[in-house]
Amino acid sequence: MIAEKSRFQTVPDDPTRTQIYTLRNGLRLFMSVNPEEPRIYTEIAVRAGSKHDPADTTGLAHYFEHMMFKGTDRLGSLHWEKEKPLLDAICALFEEHRREKDPEKKKKLYAEIDRLSAEAAQYVAANEYDKLVSAIGAKDTNAYTWVEQTVYVNDIPGNELERWFQLECERFRRPILRLFHTELETVFEEYNINQDRDFRKVLRAMQEMLTPSHPYGTQTTLGRGEDLKNPSQQNIYDFFDRYYVPNNMAIILCGDFDPNEAVRLAEKYFGAYQAREIPPFHFPEQPEIQQRTQRDVFGNEAPWVEIGWRFPGASSEAALLLPLVAGILHNHQAGLFDLNLLQKQQVLEAYAYPRVYEDFSSLLLHGKPREGQSHEALEKCLLGEIEKLCRGEFEDWLPEAVIKDMKLSEIKEYEKNQGRAAALTTAFVLGLDWSDVTARWKTLEGVSKKDITDFARKFLRPDNYAVVYKHTGPDPNILKVEKPPITAIQLNRTDLSEFGREFLNQSTPEIQPQFLDFDKTIRKARLGKNVGLKAVQDPSSLLFRLFYTFDMGKNSNPRLGLAAAYLPYLGAGNLRAAEIQQAFYRLGLHFTASCQDEQFFLSLSGLSESFHEGIELMDQVLHQAEGNADALHNMVEDILKRRENEKRDKRTVLSKGMVNYAKYGRLSPFTDKLSKEQLRQVQPDELAGMIRELRTYKHEIFYYGPLSSRNAAQALKKYVRPTETLRKPLPPKKYRELPTTRNQVFFVDFPTVQVELLLLSKGTPRFRLEEAVIAEWYNQYFGYGLSSIVFQEIRESKALAYSAYAYAANPGRKNQAHYLQAYVGAQPDKLHEAVQAFQTILEDMPVSETQIEHARQSVTKQIAASRITKGDIYWTWRQNRRRGIRNDLREDVYQTLKNAGVEDLLRYQRENIKGRAFTWMILGERDRIDFEFLKKIGPVKELRLEDLFGY
Repeated sequence: MIAEKSRFQTVPDDPTRTQIYTLRNGLRLFMSVNPEEPRIYTEIAVRAGSKHDPADTTGLAHYFEHMMFKGTDRLGSLHWEKEKPLLDAICALFEEHRREKDPEKKKKLYAEIDRLSAEAAQYVAANEYDKLVSAIGAKDTNAYTWVEQTVYVNDIPGNELERWFQLECERFRRPILRLFHTELETVFEEYNINQDRDFRKVLRAMQEMLTPSHPYGTQTTLGRGEDLKNPSQQNIYDFFDRYYVPNNMAIILCGDFDPNEAVRLAEKYFGAYQAREIPPFHFPEQPEIQQRTQRDVFGNEAPWVEIGWRFPGASSEAALLLPLVAGILHNHQAGLFDLNLLQKQQVLEAYAYPRVYEDFSSLLLHGKPREGQSHEALEKCLLGEIEKLCRGEFEDWLPEAVIKDMKLSEIKEYEKNQGRAAALTTAFVLGLDWSDVTARWKTLEGVSKKDITDFARKFLRPDNYAVVYKHTGPDPNILKVEKPPITAIQLNRTDLSEFGREFLNQSTPEIQPQFLDFDKTIRKARLGKNVGLKAVQDPSSLLFRLFYTFDMGKNSNPRLGLAAAYLPYLGAGNLRAAEIQQAFYRLGLHFTASCQDEQFFLSLSGLSESFHEGIELMDQVLHQAEGNADALHNMVEDILKRRENEKRDKRTVLSKGMVNYAKYGRLSPFTDKLSKEQLRQVQPDELAGMIRELRTYKHEIFYYGPLSSRNAAQALKKYVRPTETLRKPLPPKKYRELPTTRNQVFFVDFPTVQVELLLLSKGTPRFRLEEAVIAEWYNQYFGYGLSSIVFQEIRESKALAYSAYAYAANPGRKNQAHYLQAYVGAQPDKLHEAVQAFQTILEDMPVSETQIEHARQSVTKQIAASRITKGDIYWTWRQNRRRGIRNDLREDVYQTLKNAGVEDLLRYQRENIKGRAFTWMILGERDRIDFEFLKKIGPVKELRLEDLFGY
């Protein structure tokens, strides 16, 4: 079949050059061709989300998203005739369980569901969908559900488009709710995770006030706990029949492919799907907000204030203006918040952002208080800037500059296939024509300053907003539940369904890999006797990126980190700090400094047309930086406040505090910081002097953009100081990585619904190429993805966690160690089983030769279809150099795995994983932890937050 050219729709001046094609059944294809690498980023979007959930089974859309990975009567089934009666019986039992009120009878019904589920599982090819999609070289396989959409994601090699269509066609044909009760428990673990995330609580409170009788405010994407524990399979099938129809779906393809071929395949595989009438979505008119409304939310994280106003939905003129209004308030450089609150250090954090849904939108303000600042004072600060917006107290040029910055952000997004797909999916979900999305710039460019102030006075009044005060403290609304008795399901990792076998027996032309020759792709030039330039030219790019890189960081001098943070507050010559930020912003540029443990970066990026003006302004800042005593004093106090806030963030406690303690002990790059007294003794001229002196140290300059290396060097030469000899970088302080010689347990008492378990084990003490190469294969088979051993054992079989993984981490430097890391987050009463499961599979890795081979093929196909482009070429070269590698590491992985066999992976596991000792890091509430069990793992040491943070 040849697609009818007349049915391809395009939009003039569309930077993504998207072609839109609608099948006769209403299914829409959005296709953006990008030949930069032989891959296609795919999204299948369904206009059905949590606002469509039945009121008595909230969370259904999200739960069904999980079930869409379980297969059909053909995909994932080893014997459908025997499996179907068992699944029918389970479905009926769930309906009976849902109606039953007697707790004891409900337990008996659940026990029968558990028994039948174990029997039905023997007819299931475990995670077959993920096996098949991995076998074609897909990566980033995932899905997400939100208010008005459910979206299924894959990034596939360009030569596998037909097999992808074939697989997705089967998956969407008629999903089967197999392995239902274990997945249900997984979803509840995700619910528990989000009980510990304060932003979710604040979002819910805000929506309840802004849209009190709309599903935006009455139900959440994850649903109510009681609904999750009483599901209805019948309601799920009804939901699928109602919304998963072609005229309510879109396929988004961005990458290297032929749109005519894509249409042919869409017609072949999805053309027979029958369109159905989609029930209209009705909602009551929302009451007018006529006064300030407040909610108080509690949680362990640091306090903040959230303010919101309600607006009409996505198709309204108001929704179109919201990003512009938000940008005038906050754009990281020249907005009202940036100049009046952040630059003047009136608050710890402040930003504004729009949230646009189909039926209603909102403008939200977020602020975090400085030490001693009340919620009320913070709210007053934020509203004060709204008053200035209404009075027009902002520069006349600011709206135009905000629009330029928004365009700049869009150009950056559209460089990647994923960014294009996200924009196309959003337009489809919100019911917006792509022509209106691309044409919005003309509308925005016609908006005057008066239009903005009129808009602000009309909508952003002092009597029509909602405010949430987020407090630090125990949350009385936390729902804590014990796990139901679930029998571990025995998974069949080896066998495939007939569909799976036929799918894998198909052959496709191979993509030949392309590996980088860094000497050819990175051009070199000299800026003077001592400074070198490396450049990657992209003649078509509208953007440039310029980096000054110094091989010294916080480990060399902790004051370097202070200098990086201090830079935005420094004036230079006749320019005040705020004027510098405004000047960069007007040019469409961003100038930043960042300091890592062993590296310092200066970065200038933005519109290529502003390159010469930008480097002149940057040079003035670096050459004439002047200290500001008041700014330094406030910055130090804010640093101390942020340090205290970090102790309330469990992700920081676990992934930084506990991990660094396990690696190094009390003294680590994380804890070795300037004390409160030392911070307060730092002088402004000392830090300003460090900025001025930076370029007297040996450094390297990297340029990416449309200029050749010669032209870029010519532009930069006049700003290179005539220094006879550049100083050597300051040597870093070394921190000894501790050996993992025995099993031990580190415990931290922390208020959390879940218990977080992180394992760490130090391996080979230096970068070892042979180990790094096979680690990619091991991770794919054992620790990553839906078909990995960890996922199958921890989540699929035993329903112990929503999130579980393991990976062999290769070091970033040649003198650093290889580490094995694993994680699971679960309810406290599942800790025993989670520990035992990891102990078993890490020591004696389950072996499926078929699955091992699929993992090998997946890694090689991903590499063959991947391309390193643009500025990533330089950063890849730099990373490889730090490891002592001169060539493209991917080539070593590809060539080794191309000829590898099962025994190679098993040898890797025996030599590098089996028999290792681990540090078991556990974060949870002390009174919910069985310490006698922990002692069986190894010696238990309870750590305080002061031990982890050093203060």
